[in-house]
Amino acid sequence: MMRTLTTCLWITLAALTGFALCPRDGRGEEKETTEEKTPDYERQDFSVKVGDRQFVATVLSPPQNKLARHPALLLKFTSDRNTALFTSPYCLVPRAFLEHGHRVVSFDIPCHGDRIGRFGGSIPGLRNSFVAGVDPFAMFVEDGRSVISECIRRGWATSGRIAVEGPSRAGYMVLRLLAADERIAVAAGMAPVTDWRLLREFVSARDRKDVASIRLTHFVEKMAGRHVYLAIGKTDERVGTAACQELYHALKKAQVDAGYDASCVEFVLTDDPGHSINSAYQQGIDFLLKWSDER
Repeated sequence: MMRTLTTCLWITLAALTGFALCPRDGRGEEKETTEEKTPDYERQDFSVKVGDRQFVATVLSPPQNKLARHPALLLKFTSDRNTALFTSPYCLVPRAFLEHGHRVVSFDIPCHGDRIGRFGGSIPGLRNSFVAGVDPFAMFVEDGRSVISECIRRGWATSGRIAVEGPSRAGYMVLRLLAADERIAVAAGMAPVTDWRLLREFVSARDRKDVASIRLTHFVEKMAGRHVYLAIGKTDERVGTAACQELYHALKKAQVDAGYDASCVEFVLTDDPGHSINSAYQQGIDFLLKWSDER
């Protein structure tokens, strides 16, 4: 069935204040948003089984007459798949990919959406799960790899023409997935978590060696050879500006050490306050499409 992304609001990028679902002005008041015509798409929900767990993924495809000759696949994440695909500003990236004739897929990350269980939800749920010995980050990587395999099996994706993107906690997730799956060609982390010890929700687990062991700098060698976009504000105390800068330098070094050009990695440091990025979101979209459109 053909549908229209009527729930996806196009917000002028200069007005975005980061990761709040509704943009606000300098006084903290909600600003009006306007709807813009969005591309038609076909939606299909499908079930994925990984070991003893099962979850639902959603894929959006342009209509056949608007499909690119060799369409790329974007794996887009925030918290749950509906937010990732249909809520502003997160849906800006899927929207752009659909307009360019590419497909988009998403699923709920562990401890979010339909996958909130005994450990609770959101970041506290991720922490509770991890310290209990049930690694939600490794689980996400397994889930992502399985979804990619299923999309390839169904003819929705081709190895080497796969992109991943996510902000904040999902930024960490997509970069872990990039490191674990060579079929992914390009990734974007928008103000990504890079070290969980910096988050207030992990204060009780901050001194654990296993928490230190999953900081993203430990995975940069496996990201080498792919294109990576990172963006963060200069004063982001939520996930740590300095930690993101450290990841960028480590990733650049890993690229060079592996014989690749350091220009494969792009880093944008913005003047946006706190845990927010504005125009850098559009730059990230352009970066992803540059390496996803046929060249």
